[in-house]
Amino acid sequence: MTILSVRGPIFNSPGDEGAFFSWLKKISAVQRASGRGRNVEIQLRPGQASGDELRELRALFHRYGMDTTDLEPLGR
Repeated sequence: MTILSVRGPIFNSPGDEGAFFSWLKKISAVQRASGRGRNVEIQLRPGQASGDELRELRALFHRYGMDTTDLEPLGR
């Protein structure tokens, strides 16, 4: 099991935060996600994330201005 703890985005409204977590939880590789202060903890399902799942994670991180560096090891 892999758990990513990444610096989260600044949300513009409660709806914005809800949309972020809703989209994140729709990605098949994500088993669970929660906010911890300014960080987001993302628990990934066992096994390697597919290329499509990684693209979805990168797209979400990019849309919310988050650093994608922590996703790089998942592609190996």
